[in-house]
Amino acid sequence: MKKFFKKKHVHLYVLFLILLGAAILRFYNVPYRYGMGVETIRDAVIGIEGARQLQFPLVGSFSSLGPFTFGPWYAYQLILATIILPFVYTPWIYLGVISVLYVFIMYKIGYLLGGKVFGLVLAFISAISPAQVISATHLTSHNNTNLFAALSIWIFLKLLSKNISYWWGFALGIVIGVGMNLHFQMAGLLILPLIVLFYKRKKYLYFLTSAAGVIVAFVPLLFFELNNNWFNTRNIFYYVTEGKNAIYVPNRWLFYVRDFWPSFWSDALGTPVWVANVIIAVLIAALAWTFYKKKLSLPMVFIIVAFVFNFILLRYYWGPRYFGYLNFLRPFVFIFTTFTILHLGRIKIRAYAAVFALLILTFFAIPKVMPELGKDPFTMSMYSAIDDLERAYPNENFVLYTCSLTIQTARERETYSLLFILDLKHKFNKEGMKIGLSSDCEFPSGVDLGSKEISPIGLYNFSDASEKSLIDKGWKYVTFGQIYDSHTKWWIREQF
Repeated sequence: MKKFFKKKHVHLYVLFLILLGAAILRFYNVPYRYGMGVETIRDAVIGIEGARQLQFPLVGSFSSLGPFTFGPWYAYQLILATIILPFVYTPWIYLGVISVLYVFIMYKIGYLLGGKVFGLVLAFISAISPAQVISATHLTSHNNTNLFAALSIWIFLKLLSKNISYWWGFALGIVIGVGMNLHFQMAGLLILPLIVLFYKRKKYLYFLTSAAGVIVAFVPLLFFELNNNWFNTRNIFYYVTEGKNAIYVPNRWLFYVRDFWPSFWSDALGTPVWVANVIIAVLIAALAWTFYKKKLSLPMVFIIVAFVFNFILLRYYWGPRYFGYLNFLRPFVFIFTTFTILHLGRIKIRAYAAVFALLILTFFAIPKVMPELGKDPFTMSMYSAIDDLERAYPNENFVLYTCSLTIQTARERETYSLLFILDLKHKFNKEGMKIGLSSDCEFPSGVDLGSKEISPIGLYNFSDASEKSLIDKGWKYVTFGQIYDSHTKWWIREQF
């Protein structure tokens, strides 16, 4: 295998094929495979409306743990991407592009750890990972952490391997800081600049510039805190000291080692848990043997140190450990799996064992990836409803009414999705024909339920209803601007 890749440029052709395959897995059947939901449409609208208004919010979305928010860098990325490509599906496209870039960065990481073969195998595993394919099409802030986790490890390895500009130290800090803004659990990667400080004591400016980068990444959130009575700081402190006690999570070492990590490993690779257990067992044996033989490279030793730190840190985390929130740990899974596979190539049967192991991973991963390539049923039902609307009123623009914007109703998902497709088709206009989605509110006067239904999902013609009648019954129209303001400017209302 190594002799094959010694031929000039062959590894680049293989890398191109891996990246092409990764792109196909992430962009096949788009946009109809993109799932629509309250949170995904909300995030897309923040990117779209922020680009249209040239506004950049000071905070991100609220955490599921308590009344505190993440930073705004997720929104900044979506807004900037939509400014460059003004299209309502740009936020999803951006997510897919950085997912392919993630595969390339994983190749670069592998190259620094073990050369071309290591890089290509690592890129291949990252490309076919069902968890990575899923995260490339589900628009959420924690899926955005994938790239920043990989970039952090790549820059970290570059800093270890050679004396390069101190700007690389600053870049490491920026990348980790942005990642922490996306999801605070990525703070575990702060161990990386500390390792650089330990290894290169005379180059302590790498650590200082990294620290400066982290601080710069938190400037928008700090500005928000200074002007809002330390809203997030106070609520995070309350959660850490008292709020966490409201949630009980079984947290024994036995459960953590025996159940959580094999399941997480299995989820990342798309294999059954028993395969993950085999990989972990072989990995431990391979690391022990390589360390005993003094053949374990220093960069790999530091990767292990960083992982062990996060391993212990996560054990003492008191909240639920959702796999999707731990994207920043997947690079370690992919790196160690690649190390294990290539270690098999050193035994007597040589490369055949490594190739067989890769085929096994592919055999389990592809069946889990394939269902993700199909069209999303809910998304298609929303497109079908808008098609019904256009067939019934082919020359009209529309304004969509919903029962409430202040609480999450049972039909908020449909409301957001229908509004999104109307905007996509340039069919939304506040002065257009009134349509309403059936919900908890009473129907306004003048609406005949028998003759005014447009679509089986409960879409009705409200054109005969007066504005007063709609308001009296609790109906309000929905716009991108309202969604944007309600999720990015809530703190302005809280000040009054």
